[in-house]
Amino acid sequence: MLLVSLAVAQIHLFLADPRERPAPSTTCDAPHCAVLLERIRAARHTIDFAVYGFRGQPEIVDALEAAVARGVRVRGVVDADARGVNYYADTASVRARLPDVRTDEAADRASVATARPFRTRDACPRPEGFRGPLQCLGYDLGDRCLLAGHASREPLEADGDILHHKFFVFDGRAVWTGSTNVSDSGTGGYNANLVLVVDDPVVAAWYTHELEQMFVHGRFHSAKEATGPLHRTLPDGTRITARFSPQDRPLTRGVRPLIQGARESIDIAVFFLTHKHVTADLIAAHRRGVRVRVLLDATAAGNGYTKHELLRAAGIPVKVEDWGGKMHAKAALVDGRVLVAGSMNWTSAGEGGNDENTLIVQSPRLARQYAAWFQALWDDVDDRWLAGRPDPEGPESGSACTDGVDDDFDHLADADDPGCSASPPPLPSLPPWRIVRREDGEGVLLKGVDRDGRRIALAPGHPDYAGTRADRWFCSRWEAEEAGYRRR
Repeated sequence: MLLVSLAVAQIHLFLADPRERPAPSTTCDAPHCAVLLERIRAARHTIDFAVYGFRGQPEIVDALEAAVARGVRVRGVVDADARGVNYYADTASVRARLPDVRTDEAADRASVATARPFRTRDACPRPEGFRGPLQCLGYDLGDRCLLAGHASREPLEADGDILHHKFFVFDGRAVWTGSTNVSDSGTGGYNANLVLVVDDPVVAAWYTHELEQMFVHGRFHSAKEATGPLHRTLPDGTRITARFSPQDRPLTRGVRPLIQGARESIDIAVFFLTHKHVTADLIAAHRRGVRVRVLLDATAAGNGYTKHELLRAAGIPVKVEDWGGKMHAKAALVDGRVLVAGSMNWTSAGEGGNDENTLIVQSPRLARQYAAWFQALWDDVDDRWLAGRPDPEGPESGSACTDGVDDDFDHLADADDPGCSASPPPLPSLPPWRIVRREDGEGVLLKGVDRDGRRIALAPGHPDYAGTRADRWFCSRWEAEEAGYRRR
């Protein structure tokens, strides 16, 4: 089932239901793809696009080529790493067929050439078997602290930031944007995704400017100029705010204030959720009585930085999807009235490095659509996935063993993947966590010291830590800083 706004309006919401298709598709018959194809074919003067890449969508590529042939100016940017490689297999051929498609390759090469090694100093216990940069975490549970150390399984290497947009601008008057890649699993309808179509020249101008920073001026990632936040009220009363990553810091300045101000409910559907401060905000919202629910992708739930087990430990219900396709949305509904949508995963890279766009929309009509879609998917995922997680390439995940896709990114698909065998191996473990009482926190929590009128927070391992009596215990550095204690 796809829920589509059919009313005459300037903004339309398309929500793809991953349960409808047994595999990715190269046809463009899903509504969120059909509207894109329709807009490409109807364009008279200009088409601008910024997308991650192209795979398995010949109708879209043919339509873009036909637009060029009839005199439409088509400009585009796609991602490329420092070696000039794009994740999607058809991207190179699209660049060959369309005359004006550029990449961020040069920006990534420059970034890699000047990159500093990731820090290796461990400020908290490192989880066994995880060799990447260590993230030390502490969350306030009242009289207790939730503690963990997160890291990737393998060391991380600098490879540049990602052009992760998924938007088109038509004739300078309309925008197609959201979480959907132009691929057989994205616009092909296999993954859970969200698309917004906005018919408004002001909003279109925002996206045209973002495109031109990259296409015309060669400014990608941190080199772009800040433009937001940008605000627009449509004639029907819909209020839109746009923020572009990384300059506008959509999580820190847009999403987090919404979570911090939530009074009733927060329903999140997201691919990756690894941002430690967003996690703290969600735990705080839950503790003050807000109903928080999270639908998370099964592959992302195996990431060493995933926060879903910490959210569960704090009492927040998190369901890990069990479909063949992915939970690929990057969306939330706050208090049943404010919709967050866009291309950005809820990660530090999503807001601080990549080229992304995020819209915050206030529209009762769209809020009702999202709420119905979220509830349908929430109810469909088996309650056993409120604990644990299914193998994203295994019989527990719908059609994952017959869809022809490497669902867990291990370079093996379907019957070739051990997860689809008669005796699948156990899933790799995630970093452990523990809960300690504040009064029992010696050696693991920050000590707050009021010394000579100065508020100082000492971390475990500091030379003065053992011999100093604490005035207050803190679960984390940011908790201490909010209380006015400066870490030493």
